[in-house]
Amino acid sequence: MSEPTPRQVLYALVAAGFLAVVAVLVVGAGMVALVPRWWTAMMAVLVAAASVRTALHWRRTRQILALAIGLFVLWLVGTLLVSR
Repeated sequence: MSEPTPRQVLYALVAAGFLAVVAVLVVGAGMVALVPRWWTAMMAVLVAAASVRTALHWRRTRQILALAIGLFVLWLVGTLLVSR
């Protein structure tokens, strides 16, 4: 396998940062009871699955960035819709 490009490494780190932010937001919203428990559990499963996929396929920069940003948008819109 060839050596990763600096762009691939940077995009993988950006995607990991997005996933870390979403994980903190999911846990924080769940701890202060801003959202129902089912939403927190569902988002936690999605973040875990996205993290595993990102770790396994980190060289596919377009896919992992789209996944991480899409998960953030899903959390944002979903939280606005289900918040108490």
